[in-house]
Amino acid sequence: MNIAYFKDMDSLYIEISPENPDHSWEAHEGIVLNLSADGRVVGIEIEKASLATNLDILKIGDFPGQVEIVDKKTSGSTH
Repeated sequence: MNIAYFKDMDSLYIEISPENPDHSWEAHEGIVLNLSADGRVVGIEIEKASLATNLDILKIGDFPGQVEIVDKKTSGSTH
């Protein structure tokens, strides 16, 4: 599991499985589920994350997975 916050898009992405999604479904306004061909959730995108979540409590480290804060202006994208 990986988590990335894209500052330039204010988007939080939770990758549950590293496979490419087959299709997406907007479960709620600003919450997009990426699904495999057989319907499994492989990723969750939260648009306007700074408004929808408290990013101050997003920890880097001591988390069972990799957490990245990505600023496309200064680095490449992992998503």
